[in-house]
Amino acid sequence: MRAAEALLARIEAWALGALVLAMTGVTLAQVVARYLFGEPLIWSEEAARYLFVWVSMLGAALALRGGQHYALSALVERLPPGAAARLARALAFLVTLGFILLLFATGLAETHQAHLQEAATLPMRMSLAYAALPVGAGLMLIHLLAGPRA
Repeated sequence: MRAAEALLARIEAWALGALVLAMTGVTLAQVVARYLFGEPLIWSEEAARYLFVWVSMLGAALALRGGQHYALSALVERLPPGAAARLARALAFLVTLGFILLLFATGLAETHQAHLQEAATLPMRMSLAYAALPVGAGLMLIHLLAGPRA
């Protein structure tokens, strides 16, 4: 399972890089179009916003994998080794698991509902933008269940 999860993390990192590159490109195209040609792109702000949502969710999954969410370990690391620390780690795990499952379930429901709506300026259904929620939560769940990296 660890090897598959590590491969998934590498794919996420590549996808994250591609999304950041796309977001930068869209923003640069908007600046060029507006200030060089005097014609702003009507779709660029919306595209950049949806790309940012995807970047945020994939980034959150990778941050969870790397233990980079400060709130996940701040209290636990201050406790002396022993039963209290183990209990705090278990509680932190359960709270994180509960949040991720809630995000996944509500993300699925919102994505399903958003499929009925089209984007304002882009030729796409809003479910593509909303899908970042359950996809990101699903990736977080995989990384959480894979356990801490040694």
